[in-house]
Amino acid sequence: RTIWAVKISDNPNINEDEPSVGFDALVHAREPQSMATQMYFMWYLLENYGTDPAVTYLVNNREIYCVPCFNPDGYEYNRQTDPNGGGYWRKNKRDNNNNGTFEENFDGVDLNRNFGYMWGYDNIGSSPDPSSSTYRGPSAFSEPEAQAIRDLAILKNYGTHFNMHSYGNYYLYPWGYKDEETSDSLNYREFASNMGSLSGYAYGTGPQLLGYPSNGSVRDWMYGEQTDKNKIFGYNIEIGPEFWPNQNQIFPIAQQNVLSNMYQAFVAG
Repeated sequence: RTIWAVKISDNPNINEDEPSVGFDALVHAREPQSMATQMYFMWYLLENYGTDPAVTYLVNNREIYCVPCFNPDGYEYNRQTDPNGGGYWRKNKRDNNNNGTFEENFDGVDLNRNFGYMWGYDNIGSSPDPSSSTYRGPSAFSEPEAQAIRDLAILKNYGTHFNMHSYGNYYLYPWGYKDEETSDSLNYREFASNMGSLSGYAYGTGPQLLGYPSNGSVRDWMYGEQTDKNKIFGYNIEIGPEFWPNQNQIFPIAQQNVLSNMYQAFVAG
């Protein structure tokens, strides 16, 4: 299925010499609040442009790229199995048996373990077992979804990037693959602290907050890969209290994240 990307700018058909910022959501198919939060933010920018000074500044002075549904095949599978919501399929729909028949207990790749920086670093932060929920795939960037997000980031030269998940109410920054911080830890901590003051979210690395590592992640690749692209300050944001919040929670959770999303775009420059 097609992965759609949206550019929000005062001149969307022109590549201007402005800082760019990236957002993607629903890398894991069972985390739709991430998509709802991103789409709410997109509409917030569009509907408040020209009246809200901060929004107008961002749209005029940033190139904002949004991918609301990173994993459309996995999301569609959850819609088919649980049309009223609540599906728990996480990975994409790769046929690991290569037999043309989807087997839920064996197929699929965790797209947030398929990125090339420190891919397969160990078998704790990702799994070589196709039946695992953190199966990293047969090779780095084996999955077309991961390739698409990679190529867009390289092409658009982001300054900052949000890889949006649910749930947990926190910001994760590198490193994920080991229990250490980067040489830019002071910048990461400052940015995350400022965003946390707007949303109430906690912040830290994955091993610090979650208690376990993750390798081959989007955020580690955004920051760590500096050969094919510039250094991108990548974050994983975990949104809300559960995978499928009640309908009456969807808008309030999205609204809670508007200002921190705006901050992420501001610091891209």
